[in-house]
Amino acid sequence: MMTSKGIAETVENLDIPVAADKRTSYRFEILSQSGYTDERGRRVIDVIEGYQVNLALSVDSESGRPVMGLLPEFNLKGSSELIPPGELTRLRSTDESGILEFGITAGKPGMDELSVSFGSNEAVVYFNVISLRIKDFPTSPTMEVGLNWNELMQAKLDVVDGELAVSYPELVRHQDGETVTVWGFMMPLNADLKQKHFLITSSPPHCFFHIPGGPSGVIEVFSDLGIEASWEPVVLQGRFTLVEDGETGVIYQLQDAELAAE
Repeated sequence: MMTSKGIAETVENLDIPVAADKRTSYRFEILSQSGYTDERGRRVIDVIEGYQVNLALSVDSESGRPVMGLLPEFNLKGSSELIPPGELTRLRSTDESGILEFGITAGKPGMDELSVSFGSNEAVVYFNVISLRIKDFPTSPTMEVGLNWNELMQAKLDVVDGELAVSYPELVRHQDGETVTVWGFMMPLNADLKQKHFLITSSPPHCFFHIPGGPSGVIEVFSDLGIEASWEPVVLQGRFTLVEDGETGVIYQLQDAELAAE
């Protein structure tokens, strides 16, 4: 018969992580803040096109101990883009709690599939990408010239020698310091009617804590005169600058911004 001391020691051991081993079967699960099981038994998450979904992989041994140092493989089918481990946090493998954070940026409307695997272990989740038009959101303006969000969102965050670093597409890097025109959806940072410091995003924001598109889908804006807050997309002109370290979660800025002439 196990004593109370023995039970306590067993429970305490469950908190001690074990090293990852591809030959071992684990309790392998993708965690999310939302989702449901559809009629085909698939785990599905609804997401609006252009929006970011934050996810986490949870890995435990069969006995319930967290698995540390596991480097999974990701296979994403569809138009959505993976935000790999190391961009949302600095960790690229599961931590002492058996958790690894990652995400996706939703692409075009449709059903995308993400599988995460390690050895014989696999977890699968589906993303039902919903059109902005279906959700009755305002749509982007037509611009013949100016910064292109498709190019901006190709920037990648990485960890180099323990520090965050940003890799920019060449077309974006060439715009650094130049006066540019760009459209975006306003994300106010205070309650003022005229915003002197705010964000613009590639898609309409729906939550202050989850910016659509992640760091590459947002520009921090500074305006001396202020821009009137609007739900509709705005077209701005200003001096474009790159934020190389990305420590604040912002990698693009627009200085001396004002509404672009029509």
